Amino acid sequence: MLKCRGIGSPENGGASLDIAKAIEEAIEHGDAPPPNESNTCEWVILPVLYAIGYGTREVVSRDADSAGKFPDYTLLPGAPEHTFYLEAKAWKVDLEGSHACQALNYANQNGKRWVVLTNGRQWHLYDNSVCGLPADKMVAEMSLDNRDQAVRFLQAISKASVSSNGLALFATEEAERRKQAMEVERRRQILAERQSRLSSVLQAELTNESSPLVAAMLAHLRSREGLTEIGAEDLITHFTGATVEPGKEEMAPSRPDVSASEKVLVIPARDAWQDYLKFSAYMCQPNRSFQPTARIAFYVRGYVETLVPRILQTIASVQLSESGIASHKDLSEVIRTRLVGLVQNLRAANDRRHLNKERQVMFLSGPKHPETIAIAHRIENDCVTRTGRPWAFVVNQRYVQLDRLLATPQTTSELIGK
Repeated sequence: MLKCRGIGSPENGGASLDIAKAIEEAIEHGDAPPPNESNTCEWVILPVLYAIGYGTREVVSRDADSAGKFPDYTLLPGAPEHTFYLEAKAWKVDLEGSHACQALNYANQNGKRWVVLTNGRQWHLYDNSVCGLPADKMVAEMSLDNRDQAVRFLQAISKASVSSNGLALFATEEAERRKQAMEVERRRQILAERQSRLSSVLQAELTNESSPLVAAMLAHLRSREGLTEIGAEDLITHFTGATVEPGKEEMAPSRPDVSASEKVLVIPARDAWQDYLKFSAYMCQPNRSFQPTARIAFYVRGYVETLVPRILQTIASVQLSESGIASHKDLSEVIRTRLVGLVQNLRAANDRRHLNKERQVMFLSGPKHPETIAIAHRIENDCVTRTGRPWAFVVNQRYVQLDRLLATPQTTSELIGK
């Protein structure tokens, strides 16, 4: 049961906070997060709500509704036409659709439209007028890492916006934006799968001296001036990037070809880093939205780690069990087989965090895979707030330029160009 009190309320100076400062103060908890749900409410959620215009009597905790149920928070209870509910979770809990079910039930029972779900660092908005599952009802989300997105979201759920129908307009705009983003992501995944299959086939064909493809290429190339003596081993050497010397084995290239202008997704990864090392995969809440990017990096206990793998495939939502994979209608046989292998590895590792759970899965190039970039050393976080307090480099996710990573800066401020 929540025991959230009014720490940080307007009487204690919270009303003077503007939205940007409220976001900054919330982010300060990243490296020393609130230990439980109650502290998350007191240290983060309540100060943010007060900063966006709600008074202490307009944010009511554990107040019985008309059905005798007790939502975590009821906002604007004195204005029934604008009342909505907020479901709170602990800072360290990743938000999932199931977390919103209870608050959505309250909204159903009481004829309310809006529900907000938050762990302080991530915020989701649900429109209960939309038919379907919680995932269908989620119309907007934000992370404190993305300042512009966070300000826009919080302005939309502010008292002034909710009281003037601004929230409905925001939800309509976000629904269209999410629809377009999902279509872009769908197309990107189709292209990525095609490229992955092509890469796999070419790798097999162009490293096999008896391959029909190699034979056809030789037949064509030997008609060119100066190439009449070319052999299969010359082609294989060319395509593997190896330099062959008599009596010595071929050596693989030390770093894959990359585009320095690529963006790299950086995630907080105390657990995800170990998952990557064990499973060559990243698993998170289903349907989590990310900007289009080809690579991922891991921020672990104040450092960006040295390995930057390529994202090979992304499955937006799948239950990590044999039956869940079998019942999924939109998987290629290649990905289905790989998911089954992941489930078997999770079971062998007795991993209860992901096994049998609904997850988004990114398959990544492994630690020793030629597509994985290894930078020279870990990058230390030295970011601080305006007041000089330590500030987590990543709370939910952020993006950096690959060329800055390849320059192997010593600190995160160098990495982001401060």
